[in-house]
Amino acid sequence: MCAGNKCNPCSESYLSDNYGLDTVASISTSDSLYSFMNKSDEYNHRLGVYTDDRKASRLSCLATEQMWFALMYTYGDMGPFLSIISLIGIILYFVTSSDSGSLIIDIMAANGDQEPPTLQRVFWAVLEGGTATALLVAGGADSLGALQTASIVSGLPYTIILCFYTVALWRALAMEAGDLDPYGNDFRVGLVDPFATMQPKLWWCWFKNIFICPLTVYSALVKHKINKGTALSLAITAAVSFIVWIALMIVIIEVEGIYALAWVFYLVFATVVTYARHTVREHHNINGNPIEDFFASMIMFPSVACQLETVTMENGLTELMPERLIMMNRSKEDGLSV
Repeated sequence: MCAGNKCNPCSESYLSDNYGLDTVASISTSDSLYSFMNKSDEYNHRLGVYTDDRKASRLSCLATEQMWFALMYTYGDMGPFLSIISLIGIILYFVTSSDSGSLIIDIMAANGDQEPPTLQRVFWAVLEGGTATALLVAGGADSLGALQTASIVSGLPYTIILCFYTVALWRALAMEAGDLDPYGNDFRVGLVDPFATMQPKLWWCWFKNIFICPLTVYSALVKHKINKGTALSLAITAAVSFIVWIALMIVIIEVEGIYALAWVFYLVFATVVTYARHTVREHHNINGNPIEDFFASMIMFPSVACQLETVTMENGLTELMPERLIMMNRSKEDGLSV
């Protein structure tokens, strides 16, 4: 609400309208401000700064865990009730989280048994609680903050993995339900094939498309009956956007904050590659959707360019076709013959 014993115009207006403070001077001096904001006794000084009716608080003076309850008390007589409901919600959240964690650890400790002994589950729950208590007693709030940061950092890679897992699960369920043909048309090169196969030609295809991806996009669009003028415009847009992105990323050294504009140009580049992949995929009736096309183009555009390049080749396709796809085609042929 106020900082440095001075209030900003918004705070002055609010306090003046609701509490009768008519002049700036009456709230700019520390004595009157502290007295008005009920910061005279030790308890209120520890808890923070707020008005007698608790409808206005200086959140900057509160600890993070206290801000929520200060907000609840702004609802007048409902404040205590909402605070109790909040505590119940927090307790239920931690209890269910700990219970789930204890069950998973117990199942792992029981060598995969889905119904491990209850006593063993209680043991793991108590051990988890004791570990958390020891951590808080030894390091206090600082250790809790460090643990939270470590959890976020370690969980970030799994966010990316879950994105791939979600798509894979959806496709598996679609195949199981018969809505998706597992032997249907597909790109001759997978997104990760350049890293998972021992084929120098595939490596070269991936490496060169780091630099000539717009040219590959143009070639693929033209071969799939897109007007040459439109294809050329898209290729030029992709090339310019990519070059500007690299240039602005270098300029970051001297111009703070320019990275935001740089990534805008990269998104333009990724959007053009997405359009090319979507066009080729629709032409060959390959399974997928525009969202997959976009994220594939944004994260692994050289691999996407290899897909665009190999799907339009008329000769020598088997040279760039990984063994798993060759076997898939053979399985498809065997199934058709049967």
